[in-house]
Amino acid sequence: MASVLKRILQFNSDRLPEFVRLKYQAMMESPFRFFRGTCHLFYEDLSRNIGWKDKTHTWICGDLHLENFGSYKGNNNVVYFDLNDFDEALKAPASWELARFLTSIHVGAGSVGYTPKKADMLARYAMDVYLDTLKKGKPVIIEKETATGLLKEFLAQVQQRKEPDFIKSKVKGDRVLIDQKKVYAVPDQQKQVVAAKVEAWFCAHLPNREVKVQDVAARIAGTGSLGVRRYILLLKAGGKQHLLDLKQVGHSSLQPYTPVAQPAWLTQAYRVTTLQDRIQQVTPKMLHVLRFDKTDFVLKALQPTQDRMDLNRCKGRLDELEALIGTMAQLTASGQLRSGGRQGSSIADELIAFAGNHKKWSGKVLDYAQDYARQVQSDYDAYVRDGKHYLKSGAH
Repeated sequence: MASVLKRILQFNSDRLPEFVRLKYQAMMESPFRFFRGTCHLFYEDLSRNIGWKDKTHTWICGDLHLENFGSYKGNNNVVYFDLNDFDEALKAPASWELARFLTSIHVGAGSVGYTPKKADMLARYAMDVYLDTLKKGKPVIIEKETATGLLKEFLAQVQQRKEPDFIKSKVKGDRVLIDQKKVYAVPDQQKQVVAAKVEAWFCAHLPNREVKVQDVAARIAGTGSLGVRRYILLLKAGGKQHLLDLKQVGHSSLQPYTPVAQPAWLTQAYRVTTLQDRIQQVTPKMLHVLRFDKTDFVLKALQPTQDRMDLNRCKGRLDELEALIGTMAQLTASGQLRSGGRQGSSIADELIAFAGNHKKWSGKVLDYAQDYARQVQSDYDAYVRDGKHYLKSGAH
């Protein structure tokens, strides 16, 4: 098999060179950041080494880990906490999503100072909560009013953020602030193309609302998606300024490996938004698809109430981390139940039976997650060793 570095370079070969190098640098920060940026390695390895049977067909977000849960304001103006990244979403065995989530517990807990023994305890607790939620067959909803502990604290903080302050922190006049860290300038011609396409979309879909794109810049966010075309847009509508995120979407990195047949999606952006709508209880206030330059994009509002759960919040708060992981396990099972029965996915009764038969597979999934966390560490070490030389050489 090719080296870890070669597998990563091959997967990212079609991305923007100047930004994919930022991904390569970011992945050197820690094994957990490396794990976040290499979803494709996880599923390539899982497809070759899976040691249990799972005949379920479920809609999954595809890249589930501890920091792919977060807050957002739904289209009903309520702030929710839920799975929040669907670029890799598709149909797969239910245990595949679970295996990645459990692996992230082992890798992530270690990154904030917890012992392997405590990480194993957390993973087993997550498994118990996931199974219990599936067995009940009833999805749960997490919002500010129902949250407790660390999660309640997190949602209370993001709820206090106001849009005018949010805009002010990222905008000066009619221009997006360029910091060369999270926001980069783009050439004027590229600005004009993106602005024209977005204004045309608004004209076609919201003809009674006058919209003017004031500025466009490149946006850096996350880890796995670094290197794809992504923009932050400042627009004016109804006399107010708003910020939007426009993100390129390609094929799911799971697609070559899942044993489950997929629908023929109209576009890849349509796949992402459809499955986000299907898996989440309530979708964000604005979530749309665009296509230009033969490229699929997802357009959504940037919200002051939108935030990812940062694992560093959990340092020294094991009880709080356990409760948070339990909530994440509930949401994982809930998304599978909520989306069940759509386009050939397993219905709730099949998922309930799968959970009831867990003695045949749950221990193997737990063992795989623990073993693969060690593989992540080994791959990370090899990547850092070879990647430093690669980046130093200036190769693309």
